[in-house]
Amino acid sequence: MGKAMFTIIGAMAELERNVIRERVVAGLEYARRNGTKSGNAIGRPKRIFDRSEVVRLRASGLSIERIARQMRLGVGTIVRVIQAHDDSTATFQNPPT
Repeated sequence: MGKAMFTIIGAMAELERNVIRERVVAGLEYARRNGTKSGNAIGRPKRIFDRSEVVRLRASGLSIERIARQMRLGVGTIVRVIQAHDDSTATFQNPPT
């Protein structure tokens, strides 16, 4: 009697494991069809904004916080745009020899 019960419980566990595996595979296939390769989240969508407007507002004297609030962006985003602009317009001189 114990052996038969153990066999039945083992068969039920195997069936449950197969059902779980089928659902996982179906979910991954759905995710791949809808834009992801692995099923992982795509991430936050990128905000599109005019970087030159950020630089212009900063040059006009507005604070970083004010620019961020006005353009509905994060302060860190504004700082990165300003730093990238400063790096691209910087002029470097060769050290004296």
